[in-house]
Amino acid sequence: MSSPSKKRRAATREGDRGRRLLTALGGAALFGVAAFLFLRPGTESASAPPVAYAAPVRGDAKAPVTIVEYADFQCPSCGAFTRSVLPRLIDQYVRTGKAKIVFKHFAWIGEESRRAAEAASCAGAQGKFWEYHDLLYANQRGENQGAFATANLKRFSAQLGLDQASFDACVDGRAYRAAVEADFAEVRSLGLTGTPTFLIEGQRVVGAQPFAVLASVIEGKLAGR
Repeated sequence: MSSPSKKRRAATREGDRGRRLLTALGGAALFGVAAFLFLRPGTESASAPPVAYAAPVRGDAKAPVTIVEYADFQCPSCGAFTRSVLPRLIDQYVRTGKAKIVFKHFAWIGEESRRAAEAASCAGAQGKFWEYHDLLYANQRGENQGAFATANLKRFSAQLGLDQASFDACVDGRAYRAAVEADFAEVRSLGLTGTPTFLIEGQRVVGAQPFAVLASVIEGKLAGR
């Protein structure tokens, strides 16, 4: 039988390990690599039953190169990419039929990220995902500071002239919550750790890279490399 002193030493060692783990996780979160810890069952009211969902695609579905973007609407780097690099990619590769962009939700920064992702999908149900996507990135105002509070998400819908009653019901009912969570499950299965991340015909590119970096990869894929 273990003596009381041995039990105390064992408990101390377990406590030390726990504190080291918490410290490591806390440090990782500062760099965005603890994103996956957020996905826990919510405490808010239950969402509506899952609805049919397909990831939105920008461009010709038959384009030879597929760019899958994993991003968070609150991510500053994602916003910078959308406002500066994305327009050039669209002009040079999407509108010319050389590539298409598929968007996947990597909503890890907080509750506003998840609600914004759901709202964008609600806009997508009315054929306005990309317009809403652009509007969200144009209205970034810090992380979890209220920029993507429900009232603002509904206001963005009004700016796009969506059917407000349908949009509001979609947002309030969390109709696309399961779809957003499914995208995040894919993120975890792929081991992605930063936003934005791109898979260009399977080749991983991490971060808001300059246009030249993405273009080089796309050109390589077009050339069969």
